[in-house]
Amino acid sequence: MSADEWHTLLGSDGFYSSHEWIRSLELAHGPDPVIVARTGDGIAGVAPTWGGDPADRGLFSLGALTDGLAGPWDRPFLWIGGRRATANAVPCVPGTGRVAVLQALVAEACAEARGRGAAGVVWPYLPGPAARELAGSAPGARALLQTADAMLHVPPDGMEGLADTARREDRTKWRRESRAFEAHGGVVEWRSLADTDTDRVAELVAGTRARYGAAGGVEWMRRVLAAQQAAGVARTAVVCLARYGGRVVAAAVFYQHRDWLYGRYWGAEENAPPFTYYVLTHYAAVDWAAAHGFRRIHLSVSAWEAKVRRGARLYPLAMVLASADGGSVLVPNSDAAAHNARVAGSWRERFRSRPDALDASWEQWF
Repeated sequence: MSADEWHTLLGSDGFYSSHEWIRSLELAHGPDPVIVARTGDGIAGVAPTWGGDPADRGLFSLGALTDGLAGPWDRPFLWIGGRRATANAVPCVPGTGRVAVLQALVAEACAEARGRGAAGVVWPYLPGPAARELAGSAPGARALLQTADAMLHVPPDGMEGLADTARREDRTKWRRESRAFEAHGGVVEWRSLADTDTDRVAELVAGTRARYGAAGGVEWMRRVLAAQQAAGVARTAVVCLARYGGRVVAAAVFYQHRDWLYGRYWGAEENAPPFTYYVLTHYAAVDWAAAHGFRRIHLSVSAWEAKVRRGARLYPLAMVLASADGGSVLVPNSDAAAHNARVAGSWRERFRSRPDALDASWEQWF
């Protein structure tokens, strides 16, 4: 497929739905079908698919994601988006004809699900507006609120500008953590992935993943990075390294897409200087992003409180569900509305002391 045509369908929020990223997943984990909508002008929409992970009990478990709603969640579903991606987009032409393309993508996904004997289709981890638009284009489809995406808005003057708008206690924390990192001998260095020892990066990331119970060792991480090199996505990658005593003891891997910087991989030795994680993924990243013209840093779905205390804002993420027969309703409207209001309310309560942490788009889910 033409990468150039595919990329015309994406906005800044679409890195994990980009041609190169999906191709890298294919090279690392094996091929999965991509549903393509075409018009006389070329590619009008794409929907990458994968089969889901029946053993998953967390981020990609429908039973966990639907959170008590009745449904056939123990049956197979066709998953749309990047394999195990927690930030998807809907690659589709803008303007006139968009609704028809979205309808065609969902209809073909449902047909594919029927052919596999699956109960339905799930397109998870979509930005709230995209999920609502997609669900509105297909009979019986529902948008269900899932979780929050963390973003750092990057001022033109970097951390100095971010500190100007932050709470005093947050500014104090940021400066204290940066000083502690430097006092313990930590040194920050930026490199392209091509100019970085990827074996060392793989060791650090795999070691950290193992400490937190994630599957995949060093060889798995090396295969992933090699696939990214082969697919071309590595050309967009930059690495923020922490050196201690001359050795690389931590690495944060980011990907450049339009005017967003995407934080993806993190790894560190246990003896890394204190607060290395926040220095590399937040403080140094904001300054580097500002210096290179980036508008946002995408931080993804974990440790929300810690990220908010360091300047992040939270945006709603939702999934779209549709039955394989293309018309039946998996979740009644009233149940979906109650679910969405309850989940949105839980995030409002969770950040009651920091209401400015939640983007205004959360109000659409009440």
